[in-house]
Amino acid sequence: MVSENVEPPLFDPLAIKELQKVAGDQGSRFIAEMAQLFEDETVKSLEELRQGCDRCDWKLVTRLAHSMKSSAATLGLMRLSLACKELEMDTKGATSSPKTAALVASVLEQFDQAVPILKTLA
Repeated sequence: MVSENVEPPLFDPLAIKELQKVAGDQGSRFIAEMAQLFEDETVKSLEELRQGCDRCDWKLVTRLAHSMKSSAATLGLMRLSLACKELEMDTKGATSSPKTAALVASVLEQFDQAVPILKTLA
């Protein structure tokens, strides 16, 4: 089971190619708008995530992680998507674990690493 320890790429450009196919002639503009919207919304979601952690609102944390996971994957931000998935799974039972704080920190770190990619897409 070595594959579980393999870290996904920070960015998978194939996801963007798929989005361009879907958007057709408007592909570049569509992707730029999506990237900007994702960045703006994720900044808000991360603030909500921090507040949810402070209040021990694990249902909120799970919901936010789930939402960010899917959106990040759509834009090819694979490490951010994985970090969100791990946090989602950790808090899914409306509880935290000894790993929760580290998983939240990982989501924040992966978003910080994804911002330059989002800027180039936008």
